[in-house]
Amino acid sequence: MSVINNVLKGLENRESLFTPIEITTLESVPAAQPDRRPGLFVAVGLLLIALAAGAYYLLQRIDTSVAQPVQATEDFTQAPVVKVPASTDVIEANTKMPAAALPEVVAGNQIVGLQIRESETEMRLEFALRGRVVAYLKERGKNDFSYHLRDVESQIVAPLMRDNRWIRELVIRQSAAGVDVNFATAPEILVETRQEVEDDESIWVIKLRQAKPAPLALTTAPAAVPTVPEMAVAPAAPAKVAAPAAAPTVAAPPATALDAPASAAVKLTIKSSNPLATTTNQLDYAVELMNSGRLEDAEKLLRELLGGSHDYSARKHLLVLYERMKRPARMQSLLEASLQTYPQDPLLQTEYARLLFQSAAYARVIALLVSNATLNADQHALIAASYQRLDQHQEAMLYYEQALLQDPQNARNWVGLGISQEYSSRHGEALASYQRAGRLGSLNERLRAFAAERSARLQQVVN
Repeated sequence: MSVINNVLKGLENRESLFTPIEITTLESVPAAQPDRRPGLFVAVGLLLIALAAGAYYLLQRIDTSVAQPVQATEDFTQAPVVKVPASTDVIEANTKMPAAALPEVVAGNQIVGLQIRESETEMRLEFALRGRVVAYLKERGKNDFSYHLRDVESQIVAPLMRDNRWIRELVIRQSAAGVDVNFATAPEILVETRQEVEDDESIWVIKLRQAKPAPLALTTAPAAVPTVPEMAVAPAAPAKVAAPAAAPTVAAPPATALDAPASAAVKLTIKSSNPLATTTNQLDYAVELMNSGRLEDAEKLLRELLGGSHDYSARKHLLVLYERMKRPARMQSLLEASLQTYPQDPLLQTEYARLLFQSAAYARVIALLVSNATLNADQHALIAASYQRLDQHQEAMLYYEQALLQDPQNARNWVGLGISQEYSSRHGEALASYQRAGRLGSLNERLRAFAAERSARLQQVVN
């Protein structure tokens, strides 16, 4: 025990080696706040994604609305829908039958050939047609022309024009209302269109020729004599024979400007001895006025030609002019007056019948054409369509058959025949007519769909 005490006392007396550390008093520290930035970033990201999705949906809606096809307008009047007669028990009671008539014009026409003729003085583009056509200038620019042929279908492809001194380019476009013939000419080229008949074939001609040169002045070589004033050369009057005298002398011929000194500048005034030249030039000028859009001036010139040597040509051009001017009253008055002069002309008769048909004067169409000894395919079809509109389908079938005997490739007349056959409950024959029309492939979209729909229904009935 004394040993332990001595040790403890020794430790107490020893100098301490321990250095105390001062600890500063700790103040209260606030609790750590949570970090909200990650959540904010997530919220902003979701908002951007939502905005992008909304914009994409809106663009899709806009693209869809723009991409909707625009229904092409047609020059055909939509046929009314009539119900099946009560006697027809093979089709359900609420089935819709086709219209009792075709659209406005059932007699078709086609461009079946193109002949190009070129000479030193002119170039001719000759379009072969199944029947006559109503053609007019649709648009004109500098050396650019666009003609429209109404109610025509084209069966040809325009050739590629290269290194031609008359025409630079030729384009033929089919539309619902007919055919557009567009071409560009070389500078200083005059354009004329007309219709002709060669070997019973209708020809629509585009004629190109150089513009007429300016009148030439006749001058003679100069000579060392005084100049003589200008004078016009008039036809020389017949020389009178002088009475014989004691010393016969030969009378000198009458002096003319050609006998003048060589330095004289002489003007030549040349007048044609052909009495038709003036009216021919007037007709050509009227056509040029029509092509340039000066329709009122062209009408005045053409009406001055009525009753003269170019009466028939003037009447044909006036018909085209009134068609372009949208003057049906003037056209009807001209046709009625023209038929008084040319009662058997097929072109005038057909155009007048079309005008009557468009005004729903079906009985007058029949009275005008049915008494003719010879009828062409267009006239047979107009009579058939008029009977069809009057619900006289037996007569309509007879005239459609006559039209198809003359022109078996006319698809629209096959459709017209099928309508009257179906309305008369001759379903097998109607099916064959619709199928024949579809195989020909020259129908517009609406008639093609109509023939296909009726064929499908009749296929169920017949089978």
